[in-house]
Order: sequence, then structure tokens, then C-alpha cells
Amino acid sequence: MATTVAGCGAGADPNAAEVAAVVDGNTLELLQDDKPVTVRLLGIEAPTAKECLSAESASALADLLPVGTAIRLDRGDGEDVVAVYAEDVLVNAELARLGLALVATDAAGPIANEVAEAQQEAIDAEAGLFGTEAECTVAAQVAALEEAESDAAEAAGALAVGIGLKEIDRHGAAIAAVATTGAALSALLDADASKQYPSSWVAGLRDRTTTVNERLISTTTGVQQVRAAEGQRIEAERVEAERVAAEAARAAQEAAEAEAARVAKEAAAAEAARAAAAKKPTTSQAPAPAPAPATGGGATFYQNCDAVRAAGAAPILVGQPGYSKKLDRDGDGIGCE
Repeated sequence: MATTVAGCGAGADPNAAEVAAVVDGNTLELLQDDKPVTVRLLGIEAPTAKECLSAESASALADLLPVGTAIRLDRGDGEDVVAVYAEDVLVNAELARLGLALVATDAAGPIANEVAEAQQEAIDAEAGLFGTEAECTVAAQVAALEEAESDAAEAAGALAVGIGLKEIDRHGAAIAAVATTGAALSALLDADASKQYPSSWVAGLRDRTTTVNERLISTTTGVQQVRAAEGQRIEAERVEAERVAAEAARAAQEAAEAEAARVAKEAAAAEAARAAAAKKPTTSQAPAPAPAPATGGGATFYQNCDAVRAAGAAPILVGQPGYSKKLDRDGDGIGCE
């Protein structure tokens, strides 16, 4: 595009110059009649300093106008604001066609239409500041917002009661972060800074951002509803757990009381048995048997206890003369007690 020349001598064309350096996407240092001159490009505003694509804009201008390139200037209404031609190509428009410079808000004059048409080409091609390849562009930020909202909405749609408050809150925080970005983008698109972009293009981004923000409100409401239901579930489980624990405690208490009653009853029965047994004479305590009456030499026999008592032999112990099982009804070895 450009022609490299050795310099511009005396008597040279006053509109001719040589590129000495590219300062940024807006500014050139030139040599005219061997004198340094600094000019700005007419009709465009390229990003500068730390603005998005500022380095890319300066680099593109340097590629269009290498040092030493011979150029022709159209100074318009000012000495230091110029239209730059290299081999009859309007460099101002070329930078706009790359999407690396915007039409200046006060652009006017003969090159205004050419620069505007070049910018429209950049919009149609989604190039530079109008594209999404660089994360810093407004278009890329809106596209990223749409993607983030879609992912967050999909994840939120899978939330269900039973997943736990921690997981629900994690998704809620993610949606809130996306909503914060959406609000910031809406503010950016409404700010004065957006006025440097074509209004119709900004309006399209604004509509997309508004749609995303509205969906985020709906998604947030859905997450809040799931959270409320999850809170109710947790509370119901807590109440049920307390009820089950109380019933278990009552059952344990009743079982303990029943066991204590059983043990006490058995102890009382055992004590009664011991008391009853203590009232019965033991074998060692039985009185000595009375001498058996003379029977004329035959065996002693008692028809019944009355006979035993009449004979003075009661009680009669097993082994004593006249003892028989019919006299000992309880079989404890002591008859006619």
C-alpha cells in the first residue's frame, strides 16, 4: 500500500509527508520538509492507553504505514487533524474497516461517508471492536453473559428438593454473579461511553442484555422457590426426628419401668418363699420319737394319724416304727405334722 521515500526536501508538496513513527491508533509522527510534525487521524477514534484493543489498533496502523512510508495529507479544517492517503488509499477508513477505530462522533467532511461505510463493513464482519474474538470487547462481554446465563439456568433447572441447602446456595451465588455482570453491562451500554458506537448496534446489544437479565430474574426466583421447599423439607425431617426420638425415649422408659416391676415382683415372691420355708421345722428340729408301745412282739402299725397321735408318736419321721407314706401326705419325711 505504502511507498517508502527518502525524505521530503525544500519546495516539496505541502501535503506530502513521510511516516516517522506510529504513536498509537490515532496519532502519527511525520517528517515534512525534514521537520517533525505530529498529527491525528481525521474522522476516527481509535482505542488508546489501556482501552480494549489499543495495542492491536496501533499495531495495525503501523502495518498500514511502516516507518518511511510516503503519504499524502488532507488537513481538513485543522493543521494537526488529517486524512492520510497512502497510494490513494484512505488509511483512516482502513483502520475503521478492521474494526480497530470507530467513527468519531463529530466526524464530518468529505471522508466521513467513506469512514462510516468502512465501519459498517467491520460491523457486518464482526471484526475488531465489533467482534467477539477479544474478551474485552463489548460484543464479547455480551456473548459471554449469554453463555454464562445459559449455563447457570441449565444447572439451576436441575436443582430439586433433597439436594441440600449448600448446593442450592452455590448455584444461587453463581446466578447472582452472572446477574451482577448483566447489570454492569446494562449500565455500560447506557453510559456515555457507548455513544461512540453506532446507536443501532448498541441497541441490539442492549436488547440482548435486557433479555438475559430478565431470564436471570426468573432463574433466581426458581432457585429461591427450590430453596424454600428444601428448607421446609429439612424442618419437617427435624420435627420427625424429634418425634421418633421422643417415642423411643418413652418406649425405653416404659421398658425400664416394666423390667423394674418384674424384678421387684420376683424379689417379693422369693422373699415370701423364704419366709414360708422358715416357718417349717427342719429334720434336725423334729422332737425325738416317743418309744413305740409294746405290740406284743409284732411290727408297729398305725391306721391313721389319729392313731399316731393317740400313741403319742406324732409327728412320726421316716425310718421310725409305724411310719408309712399314707401318714406323710406332703412327702417331706415327716408324717402327722
